[in-house]
Amino acid sequence: MTYEEYTTKRQKEFDALPIFYALTRDQLDKELAQRNATIHDIYRLGTMGHFYLKKDSPVIKAWVEKAGELTELMKDHTFAVDAFLYEMNNHEYAINWQGDWEVCSIFCDKDCEFGEDKTYIEYLNEDGKGYLVSAYSEAKEQHMILAAEWRMV
Repeated sequence: MTYEEYTTKRQKEFDALPIFYALTRDQLDKELAQRNATIHDIYRLGTMGHFYLKKDSPVIKAWVEKAGELTELMKDHTFAVDAFLYEMNNHEYAINWQGDWEVCSIFCDKDCEFGEDKTYIEYLNEDGKGYLVSAYSEAKEQHMILAAEWRMV
């Protein structure tokens, strides 16, 4: 499985979850009415207007816990290179001067604290993922080659 296949699979699983969206109180009231529920019957998921019924907690929890499979997949060097490269190519990696932090923070289990002088080696080591340093380095090299080719077009 490639990283892109993994993220596509996870997105499909997320889209199938019993989550509803409301950004205003009127929208929330409509969603609750459709579910014959009250404000006491729901949980908020994050801060972006995602909600779910308390009775659906086991389904949501199972999806969240399944995210741990990424840690296992990242132990495969080829998958890890692919994952890092994919994220480098989908961020302003070489533009905003914090590309290493942005990409590493996607794969770190704990919050990766940004530091102006930190490198990907420090971020990965702080998270106990020093085994990913060579995969990150390989992906970074491939990204820089691609970036140079893009500039030539």
